Amino acid sequence: MKAWVFGMVLWLGGLALGNLCSSPFYPTDPSLRWRYRDLSSNQTYLQTFTPTGPSTLLEQRRYPDRTETTQWVCTPQGLRTLPEGERAIPGGSLRFTRLTGVIIPSGETWLVGGRWAYRYELKGRIAFFELSGFLEVENRIVARETITVAAGQFEALRVEAVFRGEFGIGLSGKATYWFAEEVGVVKQVSESNLGGQSSELLEFRRSG
Repeated sequence: MKAWVFGMVLWLGGLALGNLCSSPFYPTDPSLRWRYRDLSSNQTYLQTFTPTGPSTLLEQRRYPDRTETTQWVCTPQGLRTLPEGERAIPGGSLRFTRLTGVIIPSGETWLVGGRWAYRYELKGRIAFFELSGFLEVENRIVARETITVAAGQFEALRVEAVFRGEFGIGLSGKATYWFAEEVGVVKQVSESNLGGQSSELLEFRRSG
C-alpha cells in the first residue's frame, strides 16, 4: 500500500509539473527536440528541456561549439527566468538582478489580442562607471497566420514585442515571433540598438 501511495504521489507531482511548466504555444515536454538555424551566423542548435525540480526546468541549446542554458521557474501565471552572470555589452557589462512579470504567459493569454509585459532591473558598468537601469518588454499577439520555414508550414500566432530601457544609454528595439500550437517558436526576428537575432525551425520531433 505504501509503495502504491508513493507512486501515485510521484505521478500527480509529474502531472502538476507538466501542467504548470508547459504552455500550449511553448511546450516543454522533455521528450521533444527542436533544431533551429541562427540566420545571422548560419549555425544550428538543438533545443531541449529537462525538469530540475517541482517547478523548475532547464532549457539547453546545444551549438557545435558551446551549450547555452536557461533555468526556468514555473508559476501559475507563466514561465520566468532571471539570467545568471554578467553579459558583455559595448564598453562594459551588465547583469539582471530582478524580474517583474513572466516571459512566457499561461494558456489563457494565447489569443489574438492577448498582451503581457515584463521588466528586468539591471546593474553593471560601462567603462569605469557603475550603473543601474532597466529593460521593459511589451508583447502583443497581433494575428493568426500561416508561415513557412525550413521545418514546414505552420499555423501560428504572430507576437510583436517592443522593448525599451536605460543603462547609461537608451535601450530600444523590437522583435517578431511566430508561435505554433503544440510546437513553440517556429521563427523569430529581432533588432535593437545593441544588435539583433533571427532564427527559424529546421526540425521538430519526439525522441524515442
